[in-house]
This record gives sequence, C-alpha cells and structure tokens, in this order.
Amino acid sequence: MIALIIIAALILIILLTVNIPVEAYIRFYGGKADIKVKYLFLSLYPKKEKPPKKKKRRKDKPNNEMPLPVSEETAAEDSSEDMPEKDSPPKAYTVRTEKATEKQSTSSKEERSSDKKKPPKEEKLPLLERISAKLDELTEKKNSVMLLIELVTEPLKRFGSKIRIDDVIIDFAAADEDAAKAAISYGTIGAAVYDGISFLRCFVGMSVRSVNISCLYNTPADKSRYDGECKVRLRPASLINAVFAVGFGYISNKKKYSPVMELFRKG
Repeated sequence: MIALIIIAALILIILLTVNIPVEAYIRFYGGKADIKVKYLFLSLYPKKEKPPKKKKRRKDKPNNEMPLPVSEETAAEDSSEDMPEKDSPPKAYTVRTEKATEKQSTSSKEERSSDKKKPPKEEKLPLLERISAKLDELTEKKNSVMLLIELVTEPLKRFGSKIRIDDVIIDFAAADEDAAKAAISYGTIGAAVYDGISFLRCFVGMSVRSVNISCLYNTPADKSRYDGECKVRLRPASLINAVFAVGFGYISNKKKYSPVMELFRKG
C-alpha cells in the first residue's frame, strides 16, 4: 500500500512539473537581442557564469645540494670512452647506408600496395541515363517529404494551439534619403508585419500591445529601426504530446511512412 502511495505521489509531481509553463522573454532593441528563459524560479537561459577558481602558486624550494667533485681518474676514464677506436668505421656512414636501404624497402612496398589498391576504372553511364536516375532520386525525396509533412501537420497544429505569445510590441521605422524608396520600404514593412500577425493568429494564441510603423524621409538608410519584444509561454506537456503523436502515427502505419526514415538516414 505504501509503495502505491509513493508511485501515485511521484506521478502527480511529474504531471504538475510538466504542466507548469516555461516562459521566454524576447527583446530586440538597437540591433541587440536579449533572451531570458524561466521555469518557476529557475533561470534556464542565460546561465550565470561561475567565477574561475584561483590556482595557488607553489613556491619552488631552493636547491641546497652542492655538486659532487669530479676526481681526476673519473675524468680521464670519461675522456678515454669518448675517443673513437682507430679500426672501427665511421658511425655516420653506417647510419646513412642503413637509412638508404630502409627507404628503398619502404618505397618498394608502397609501390606494390598502390598497384594492388588501384580499382578498375568504372564506365560512366550515358547522359540520358544519369539524368533519369537523378530525376528518380528527386521524385523519391519529394514523395518522402510529402509523407513527412502529412505525418507532422496535425500534431504541429495541436502543438501550435498550445503556444501563447503575449505583450507583443513592434516599433519599426523605414528610413531612406530618397523619399520614394522610404515610402516603398514603409509599405512593404507594414504589409509584412500585419500579414505575419494575422498568419500567426491562425495557429497560435497571440495578444498585441502596440504596433508602430513609421517612415523617416530624408534620413540615411542605416537609421532604420527594427525594435520589439514579446513573451512566449509553453507547457512542456504540449511538446511531449506532440512527440508522442508523431511517434504513434509512424508506428500505426509503418509501411506507409517507411520512406521518411530512409530520408533521414540518407540525409
């Protein structure tokens, strides 16, 4: 009975932790991005850098040992050992001859191995056959990509509906010294912003605080402004559910979606 209570408590704790949302604060002002990710009271990003540990320097102990005196007999023996014998051949000549023989043997071995490793020349296919093979490969990739989109579309839609984007602030300014170019860029930016917001609202829950798009005439183009911020919330359980949905869809119809795995293996 106690074991069942412990297991139930662990499952309850896991469910609670998975359903607590992760919050990401994204700010972009003056060409610099500032991203902060928090989960409860924990800061997931950016992580605080730990200060480097200071290494203790070891003091070198003074060497108080005095060198031993060298006697005259030992010095004479060392000098006699260093003198070459009269009858023996010079060492440099013997070393050079040995190295030459070794180089000859290694070069002959490499030539033999290279002769053995040379593969037979493959005959090239005609141009039409190569083009048809390439087209077949492209059609196979296209079919596998379409199957991947079919497999992922529904789980992604459900996953997108669980994402929440709030407190969106957009402050853009189109600048140019030429008034016509400034007006054209102002129109394109405005259309892109409002179309993007409407597109995202079809899949993601979204609340906009303010949108400000202005046009700066007789102003250098580098004075254009693209500032904004937003807050993104997501529960880890939604991501886990999406992954399980994709995996279950693949396993339930493995024969149909087998080209998808081949696409990943080849890629």
